[in-house]
Amino acid sequence: MTISQVLLLIFLAFLCGRIKNLPIRNALLLPISLLIYYRFQTATPILFLDFWLPTLAILLTLLVWIASQSQIKIALKENAFPLILVLLTLLAISANRYLNICCLTPTRPPPLWTVVLTLLILLVPSTLLFSKISVRTRLGLLIFIAITIFIALKTPELSLFLSKFFRWLNQQDLRFSSSNDVLWLGISYILFRLLHLLLDWRAGRLPVANLEEIFNYIFFFPALVAGPIARFTQFRNEISNTPQPLDTIEGSRRILIGLFRKFVLADSLALLSLSSQNASQIHSPLFLWMALIAYSFRIYFDFSGYTDIALGSARLMGIRLPENFNAPYFKSSLIHFWNSWHITLADWFRSYVFNPLTRKLRASPALPNWLTIFIPQLSTMLLIGLWHGITPNFFLWGAWHGVGLFINNRWNALKKPSLLTRSESLQKYLGWTLTFGYVTLGWVWFLMPTFAMAVETFQKLFGIGI
Repeated sequence: MTISQVLLLIFLAFLCGRIKNLPIRNALLLPISLLIYYRFQTATPILFLDFWLPTLAILLTLLVWIASQSQIKIALKENAFPLILVLLTLLAISANRYLNICCLTPTRPPPLWTVVLTLLILLVPSTLLFSKISVRTRLGLLIFIAITIFIALKTPELSLFLSKFFRWLNQQDLRFSSSNDVLWLGISYILFRLLHLLLDWRAGRLPVANLEEIFNYIFFFPALVAGPIARFTQFRNEISNTPQPLDTIEGSRRILIGLFRKFVLADSLALLSLSSQNASQIHSPLFLWMALIAYSFRIYFDFSGYTDIALGSARLMGIRLPENFNAPYFKSSLIHFWNSWHITLADWFRSYVFNPLTRKLRASPALPNWLTIFIPQLSTMLLIGLWHGITPNFFLWGAWHGVGLFINNRWNALKKPSLLTRSESLQKYLGWTLTFGYVTLGWVWFLMPTFAMAVETFQKLFGIGI
């Protein structure tokens, strides 16, 4: 996000926080969040795509809610107001094609008739289909669709195919197709929230909610771009809070910290940090290490800065979002690091991948204990790596941390408590040094686009081949 977008987000959060009537505030949050979603969506070279991507996210959310209802017709009647509000907001944004009101969408929206026709084609048959199949089958189908969308967007080859397909639909030149054309704002966080709802509804762990609650949870504008990934029950409890004077003070404090971290520290470190562009130009191991460490802090300040802004903006409305960082670079073990870095993402994978897989493996007496630990840890970290992009280097970044966590786990199981007591401060310092060095070296896999560039960078870091 740009500084102007961040300031707009903070201003709208402040205005919403001044509305003391909670039903009115929560009703206004819905169209405001959708307007912000369209406004912040990045312009794309494919005609109208920056309108259709947010629209598809809205329609997918609507279908997820419809699929969760045992009595669809009754639910639609009871939720007529938020349903109409969503559709009218969508159509009003599309109508801006003719009104030309500044700043609603990055580029001119498509003709209104195509939007209405698309809504009818996607919503009416889907609702009719859902009425014929069980709730469990509907939810399972949408879980498959959400995962398929994720894979398509995170795989460069599939993203390139989507670019060519959309260009073909618009009769644009296919020669200019790129895997970077399909830039879908916040879709990873939207899909994680939707999958949380779908998986918990399917398992019977979550009560069915009304449409307004679901849309405010999925598109809550402070957390739209960079998280955190709150759980639905937690968010629903928080959104019923009235902001107090202390919330305004604390929210403002977090916003100021976030602005400083992102636009002062992170943006300054960007001038010094390692990148795929300058890696081949740095030949001194010392300067390469300095650039890599600068990148390590840059990615932390950038991400945690956005999180602080999100938490502070939500706090202006009396809403407490979950913390996403807890001084991760001060931790003395890789396990503690991953309990403090992108906490809500790690917790999501822990709940839906690590814990179920661990329970399943432990139910098999044939497997040795170390395998029941290694397989879930490696699988979880591989998926976290692939969440960033389905490429060999993100796979290796995930494997790097999966193996590191297993070694850390085995060391904790084997070390003698008496040894720790005798040299606790030394072990903590050594643990911090190893953890920070291991995490920092891992960013090479994360940062470099190809395996060859990553290997070359590792060699230069340790003075090999220079």
